[in-house]
Amino acid sequence: MERRVRKMPETVNVAKVLMQDENENFLVVQEAESQQWELPGGKIEEDEDRFETARREAEEEVNLEISSLTGVVRVEVEDEKCVNCWIIYAGCFSGKIELEDKLSDSRWISAEEFYELDWKTDAGYNIPAMTRLKEYFDQKSVE
Repeated sequence: MERRVRKMPETVNVAKVLMQDENENFLVVQEAESQQWELPGGKIEEDEDRFETARREAEEEVNLEISSLTGVVRVEVEDEKCVNCWIIYAGCFSGKIELEDKLSDSRWISAEEFYELDWKTDAGYNIPAMTRLKEYFDQKSVE
């Protein structure tokens, strides 16, 4: 009997920035090519940790400088590739939003509005962190 060995998907590590403004709204960005929504963020480079990536990506993608970061949760999604995604919270940042060329729009939206957006296929895993942020922080304070 021939045994088939399933090849493990490539693993990609990414950090996504969950930026929240003083009105408790979150920043989302729209990818120009697909017109779908996601959080600012991207691939973790070899010489970076997830927090350095979050800072770099926020500056590159939306021109915002983050001064304070808190890790919220790590989510693993397996599809064509395995994505380890760290959701990093930023409640303190500065600058004026200027989008890089690969992005076509940005919005500040409430947690409830997340369900109304057309999310990029590999970005929907951000929704639990956004909609249950208070619970994540409450749980961390108990640990």
